[in-house]
Amino acid sequence: MDNNLSLTVGEIIAAIKRQSGDALPLTLCGPEPQVRFTGIKPLNKAGATDIAFLADPRYLNEVKTTGAGLVVIREADKVALFGDTAPRAMLLCENPYAFFAYASQLMDAFLHPRRTFIHPKAIVDETAKVDPTARVDAGAIIEAGAQIGAHAHIGAGAVVGAGSVIGDETYLHANSTVNAGCRIGNRTIIHSGAVIGADGFGFAPHNGRWVKIAQLGGVRIGDDVEIGANTCVDRGAIEDTVIEDGVKLDNLIQIAHNVRVGAHTVMAGGVIVAGSTNIGSHVTVGGCATINGHISIPDGVTVGPATVIISYPKDSALQIGFYPAMERGAFERSAVLIRHLPEMRKSLKDVQKRLETLEKTKE
Repeated sequence: MDNNLSLTVGEIIAAIKRQSGDALPLTLCGPEPQVRFTGIKPLNKAGATDIAFLADPRYLNEVKTTGAGLVVIREADKVALFGDTAPRAMLLCENPYAFFAYASQLMDAFLHPRRTFIHPKAIVDETAKVDPTARVDAGAIIEAGAQIGAHAHIGAGAVVGAGSVIGDETYLHANSTVNAGCRIGNRTIIHSGAVIGADGFGFAPHNGRWVKIAQLGGVRIGDDVEIGANTCVDRGAIEDTVIEDGVKLDNLIQIAHNVRVGAHTVMAGGVIVAGSTNIGSHVTVGGCATINGHISIPDGVTVGPATVIISYPKDSALQIGFYPAMERGAFERSAVLIRHLPEMRKSLKDVQKRLETLEKTKE
């Protein structure tokens, strides 16, 4: 970490309380640290000016030997190690991993403060509105009628299309694209290579050819969303494609036109969601899952990795199904069996009928 970073434990606690809306209770116990902290490190590598945290009970014993100046720990783990005593500086927190998340944001903001300027090599249309506190880097393009909010950051080579709105404190990383007529909320992060508002895949068959359907909708992305590198969110055919507040999309995800992704849903890399599907809130989707179009996924469910969802049953909390890796010979034998399953099913039904006939004859 940069040597310029220097925060007291009181400053860190106060900042994290603000960041979390006071939703992450923190209680300092043991001798109060007299140092200013310069970073966060693992328990086995932390020094006197570092904070360490215990999120995984497997590393419980490392709390006794760590050189960290402050350890963030659950109260139950602290009691398991030290009973009622507090021989070292500890910060009691029921979710140390969430503490780490907030602390990492705090330190990142401290180490990389956002500057306010419009680079002379940026291209900003005269009808665009850029807040005086925003930052626009070299090579960025802001088209006619676009609006850039307070403290937003438009990275080098990023494009904001005509009439699009970028919310306060939102960060478009270098070479990301928000096409015309899209709306991005506050505190949202869009990583490099992501494309928001490309045309949805819409074509009408006619006389042996495909006639393009102009995509007249846009994309609406809520607050506190993160869109990974090279992820694509297509614009709607008529109505908007919608990504609600708090959604987290990993790299290389395809969200087709007119999809709605509910609040605080998370998707790992490589997921494909076909058009007009409605995904509920607080859904977890594993990497490389494929979700069919024009279906609904209920709130709070989990779709496993590499799972293909054709439709989703109403009462299922978890859907998972994929072909696990196996030794080549075993895989080839299994593949042959799968190919013959329809015949085997027919044979099994024939055997069942014969058994039923024999049982009736005995009676």
